[in-house]
Amino acid sequence: MPPKILIIAGSDPSGGAGIQADIKTATAHKVYSAAAITCLTAQNTKKVFAVHNSPTDFLRQQIEVVLSDITFDVIKIGMLGTAEIIDCVADILKRKAKKIPLVLDTVMVATSGDLLLKKDAIAALKSKLIKGAFIVTPNIDEAEVLAEMKIKNLSEMKIAARKIQKIGAKNILLKGGHLNFPDKKIHSLLLDESENFHLIRNKKFGEKNLHGTGCTLAAALACNLAKKIELVAAARKANQYVYRSIVKSFAAGEGSKVLQHF
Repeated sequence: MPPKILIIAGSDPSGGAGIQADIKTATAHKVYSAAAITCLTAQNTKKVFAVHNSPTDFLRQQIEVVLSDITFDVIKIGMLGTAEIIDCVADILKRKAKKIPLVLDTVMVATSGDLLLKKDAIAALKSKLIKGAFIVTPNIDEAEVLAEMKIKNLSEMKIAARKIQKIGAKNILLKGGHLNFPDKKIHSLLLDESENFHLIRNKKFGEKNLHGTGCTLAAALACNLAKKIELVAAARKANQYVYRSIVKSFAAGEGSKVLQHF
């Protein structure tokens, strides 16, 4: 029997990000994936046109009926658009899935730099999901919001990671792809629950106009953890998978390139 993950995230009909990217990632890792949809979007590779959040009673039903039937190794969470949705998901997981490791992709900042979540939703995310998560995977912009500080270098990444860990997450994988380092590489930083830092370096790929890298990294990490791979190795393997997918990325439409998962 393959490992099993539950994905709780938004839908991207263009296939580049969201649940669609998560399922492709799980399939590439030979992991079984189930999915509950937190929001429907109308988007293509060029832009997001509209977002329709799932009614909380229906989202609750999606998650509860799946959890009542299938035993999961890991739960991966992506886009949660409102405080009400965050409260809903947190309540279910507290009651029905407290012992299942949670990989939380803290989706809250758009590519443009605009906040996707209101202040009440960010507060709910901190107190109800980051607190207690096995690992959270913010990028630099998201880490700046969570740690309430600017991040411009590796030293500040370490300070921010410690601040986020103090919110209550066991482990932090802070993605450094938005920063420029002297060695021209991407530096991601893993802070484990023993408060040890692990630096993960990858070659920096020239293509900046990419869609779905954050979703894919968190999903790959969830798959590796579901396979019982040790955390540091799981994070390194997830980073390598994303890099390979970026190298093979292609223009599916007229906008951002999409990752090639296979």
